[in-house]
Amino acid sequence: MRYRGLFEYYGDDLIAYKKENPTDFFRNEFLRTFSSYLTDYLEDNMPTSWHKCKKSFIELLLYIHLPNALKISKESDSIQYFISEFKKFSIWLDHREKTTWTKMLTPYEQTINELQLCEELLNRLYLQMYPQFFESDWNYQEDLTKVSQRLEECKEVKDNFFQITNIDGNTVYLSNIHTNKQFQVNKIPVDEQFLGIILHGSIGRLEGQATWSLLLTAGVYPKRAKRYLTFREK
Repeated sequence: MRYRGLFEYYGDDLIAYKKENPTDFFRNEFLRTFSSYLTDYLEDNMPTSWHKCKKSFIELLLYIHLPNALKISKESDSIQYFISEFKKFSIWLDHREKTTWTKMLTPYEQTINELQLCEELLNRLYLQMYPQFFESDWNYQEDLTKVSQRLEECKEVKDNFFQITNIDGNTVYLSNIHTNKQFQVNKIPVDEQFLGIILHGSIGRLEGQATWSLLLTAGVYPKRAKRYLTFREK
């Protein structure tokens, strides 16, 4: 029943919205991301109409799904274009279905700013792992092998969600969002603007060393995602 929401409730509106400008790249990208949210994240808890979408509907989209849908790019503009299209869709939906989606989005401007920081940081961390990522001759397998070797060399490896809690020179303090255990991690390309942001990834420590290294980044989330990530992991 993964597609019941699209089939029963939302499909007609999304199709109608697409038909108004079927070749618009940014509209189509928005619809691709948004429809995947409706199917992948709301399979078991689908509101039966646009009018019944509550605060959690917006928050799960912005805090969890959208960060997972980010693409690495030189421009780092995925969030910018998604939000722009989301606002256009909300205006369109309010007019068509007499909803109040435009008003629902208003309290999330700060979160939107955080999401743009998340995208910037994700790009930074990917380029740290894969320096040749944007090069035409990038050898993906070679870089992946290097990451795997670093993982194997570590005496300890922790894979979890970590929140950036403090920065002291070249040392970044990460806190496991489930246990609150602190880790001192070196050489992460972050500064004060990223405090509070949550990383999903693997950190490792070589034998005899007190500090850790960030070995692999799987995702970057705004700080308000913490309660949803904690709940989903239980």
